[in-house]
Amino acid sequence: MLDERREMSMYQGKNPSALASQRLILDALNELLKEKEYKDITISELCSRSGVSRQTFYSLFGTKENVLLYQLEQSNDTKPSDEGTSAMSLTQICENYGKYVISNYGQLSMLIENELSDVLMAQFYRAMFTCHHSFTELSEEERDYASAFLSAGLCSLTVKYIKSHDTPDEKELARLSYQIMSGSVFGKGGQL
Repeated sequence: MLDERREMSMYQGKNPSALASQRLILDALNELLKEKEYKDITISELCSRSGVSRQTFYSLFGTKENVLLYQLEQSNDTKPSDEGTSAMSLTQICENYGKYVISNYGQLSMLIENELSDVLMAQFYRAMFTCHHSFTELSEEERDYASAFLSAGLCSLTVKYIKSHDTPDEKELARLSYQIMSGSVFGKGGQL
């Protein structure tokens, strides 16, 4: 998974000039992805194509991976709000997961094709950690473990699903994720 220090180095402010530069870099990445694989794109190429200095790139994103996270966040209208304190049910979380995969199918496919599932897992981790109100009473450490476990599972499910299906089905994704996360895929086995 992406190092948390990398994620924190991404600009989160509201400065119009910085936001415009982020958009230019993102547009440059999308243009370059039409020409070559992600792993072959350099930060110098991103800066040159976008007209943004390397210093600005590093102050806004820190890493190439953060540009991809930014893209997913910008297009993700199904993620829970950081401001909301109401709990979501497992059904709601799974339905949002299905919507997220469908609405970002092209971008997610590109991540998977370029072997960047760690970027996807980081996005799922952030979304799951935001859903902490939905967890039963857990300590912060337990919530962190739960978020890591669930994000890894959703990432693996997404990778397997996208590789196996040409036509995604939102309801099928929600059903699969619900079955797995609810524990209904296991027989009765008692408690720990």
